[in-house]
Amino acid sequence: MTKPTILITDDEKDARDTIKNFLSARLDCNIIEAENGEEAIDRLKNDGIDVIILDIRMPKKSGIHVLDEMKDIAANVDAIVVTAWDSDLVAEECANRGVECIPKPLALNELYKKITKLLKKRGQFIQLN
Repeated sequence: MTKPTILITDDEKDARDTIKNFLSARLDCNIIEAENGEEAIDRLKNDGIDVIILDIRMPKKSGIHVLDEMKDIAANVDAIVVTAWDSDLVAEECANRGVECIPKPLALNELYKKITKLLKKRGQFIQLN
């Protein structure tokens, strides 16, 4: 079984750190970070990403733009959107792209359940004891 690589993309370092620390204590995975949409696109092109956790409102390139570009450069990557921008428009934009959306403040257990589901579907779920 291949160890999954998860990309956490958020312009808030504290948010990235919280997610990284939570997941790395529970999953056997590689975790990579990006602080904006442009960096996320570079990582998607070069780092063998399996799952991206993606904020919507970021500098340089929004999460929606990343989702749109991702389908051309990394179609096999699964995405979960995590955003404080709670609106029906964001939820609709995500749903139109087949992506689940979790509101901030983030319920880490909900994120874990969604990532677990995606990794099991991919045959890459490796839980730490």
